[in-house]
Amino acid sequence: MKIKHRLMAVALAPALLLLAALFPANAMAIEGDATTVKVPVSVTTSGQGIPGETYTVNIEAETEGAPMPAASKIAVKGEELKAGTYTGDPAEFDLDFSKARIGIYKYRITQEAPENSTGRGEYDDTVYYMTATYEHPDGRMNETRVTAAVHKGTKDGTKVAVCSFSNNYANLPAGKSDPPVSKRIAGDKPSTKTRFTFVFEGLDGAPMPEGAKDGKITASVDGEGTIEFGNSEYTKAGVYTYKCYEVNDGAEGYTYDKTVYTVRVAVTETVDGFKVERAIIDQDNKEHDSLTFTNTYKEPAKPAENKPATPATTKKGGSGVVKTGDTNNAAAVVALGVIGAVIVAGAVTMRHPGKQEK
Repeated sequence: MKIKHRLMAVALAPALLLLAALFPANAMAIEGDATTVKVPVSVTTSGQGIPGETYTVNIEAETEGAPMPAASKIAVKGEELKAGTYTGDPAEFDLDFSKARIGIYKYRITQEAPENSTGRGEYDDTVYYMTATYEHPDGRMNETRVTAAVHKGTKDGTKVAVCSFSNNYANLPAGKSDPPVSKRIAGDKPSTKTRFTFVFEGLDGAPMPEGAKDGKITASVDGEGTIEFGNSEYTKAGVYTYKCYEVNDGAEGYTYDKTVYTVRVAVTETVDGFKVERAIIDQDNKEHDSLTFTNTYKEPAKPAENKPATPATTKKGGSGVVKTGDTNNAAAVVALGVIGAVIVAGAVTMRHPGKQEK
């Protein structure tokens, strides 16, 4: 019996060595079950992808009669990005060997360049070679098992567990928008400049200028003039909405403009970059060419001056009052005084005639 077993081992040795050479243990990267094996596929995009672009991965049999999945092509959807990477939706080829004969089956897996390419993408043309083995494990004839070995680039290339494809894109120049804001003052001319502040607010995650916080950014101007909030950059097609309005700081003498502008920015992707078109409307749905706010100024009234009253003079020795400014009355008073003095002098002379002779 021992000699018989030795002879059988010698006879099987070449076949076992051949199987070991063709299918080393470490090449069986994907384990299936009794009759099926699933082969994972992924697509990664780097750079600025194309909106809605879908990638197609194909599987084809190199062995006649090899089991095929329900669909020989699967779609993996990528996504547009300004930077970074994105892994497409999980996908896999599902191979069913339940109706196949025990044996070894060869396949090729490749990516197909999308039809809607703009020509700025570099698509991964790697070929994956897969060997699927449908066998009775360890000679147990009442059991079956499927395993698969996938090699990248060549049939003897690096063993992998996933057929992954990486597509690289060149970034298109970003579209930019920076609508200026103008301040006008109507009415009286102010003697000093007042600072006016404006708010630019992005809705639903719209791109904002550098320095924005929580979707808002402010800018100020002293007196009349024009200011800018800074550029918003667009790297994805779509329609973006903003609000722009003035902050009422309650400066004295000013009636503030209450207009709230809506700014709609339509961005489309072209071969050369992202095209930006802008529309400005107010709360009454009236279109405007610019963001202009007009405040009306009325100079505050000055308080009346309180002048001191003119002082009055009193007659000497009497109770009557003569106003200083009345020149006619003053002259009359002087004349009366002179006449009185003359009469008094005459009376004195008449009473003392003797004194005159001496």
